[in-house]
Amino acid sequence: MRILICSDGSPAAEQSAYLITRLNYVSEDEIIVLGVSESDGDQVQLSASFERIKALLDGQKFTVQQKIRYGHPAVQIMKEVEETSFDLVTVGTSGHMRGFPGLRIGSTAQKLARLLTTPLLVARHVPSKVNKVLICTGAEIPSLETLSVGGKLISRVPGEIIVLHVMSQVAMRLDSPADDLVDTAESAIQRGTREGRHLTQALKLLQQAGVVSKIKPLLRHGLVVDEVLEEIDEGGYNLLIIGGHYHHGRSHWTELLLEDLAGELLQKAPCSVLII
Repeated sequence: MRILICSDGSPAAEQSAYLITRLNYVSEDEIIVLGVSESDGDQVQLSASFERIKALLDGQKFTVQQKIRYGHPAVQIMKEVEETSFDLVTVGTSGHMRGFPGLRIGSTAQKLARLLTTPLLVARHVPSKVNKVLICTGAEIPSLETLSVGGKLISRVPGEIIVLHVMSQVAMRLDSPADDLVDTAESAIQRGTREGRHLTQALKLLQQAGVVSKIKPLLRHGLVVDEVLEEIDEGGYNLLIIGGHYHHGRSHWTELLLEDLAGELLQKAPCSVLII
């Protein structure tokens, strides 16, 4: 696997390197550390950042390469990804609403989230141990790729994996059974509802992806962003996985919906976010 770690020389950017070490990737994985310089004065700061990142990664015995590009961070990261194939791109943030220093997430990480087709990992508030992951699924075909790819990327994470689907609080059809509005994951699976079948498939996909941690399905009822954020707050999660990238064959309206939800969760989630 080839991983791109992006840095502007700030301590916040180095969180992404620290998070990579917490996800238990193996020494055969190749890591490229990309420094993005917007001015000549940034080079000293980037050099110091490279050394700190290398120190973080050395304990894992990764193969590490260093590169520097000059210009706007999002533009230069996109160019690097276009020229070299990566399995994962990572950036770090210092808080809910910030990206590279002086730039809002909307101008950097959210731009990458909209334009990249490569999984994007946005690191924030990285703990010493990643032991609880929330994977969101929309019970639609695009979610299957989120589960398969996301599962592979967190397959070595110890702890607990929760697969969450948020259902509407109101019936979508007049003939919808009343039980649908109060279903738990367990009752939906037992009754064989559409959501229950999807959750069953989700568990199988994660197991096939090599996930060794305990996997638990979960249903919540309400507005997607509100319910996801509430679950994160209640559950103490270290990492949120969502779909949001463009994929061939997906409808334009599905793209817009996923992009909007992903952007809002990226702005508001208090933990690291992996966008597939």
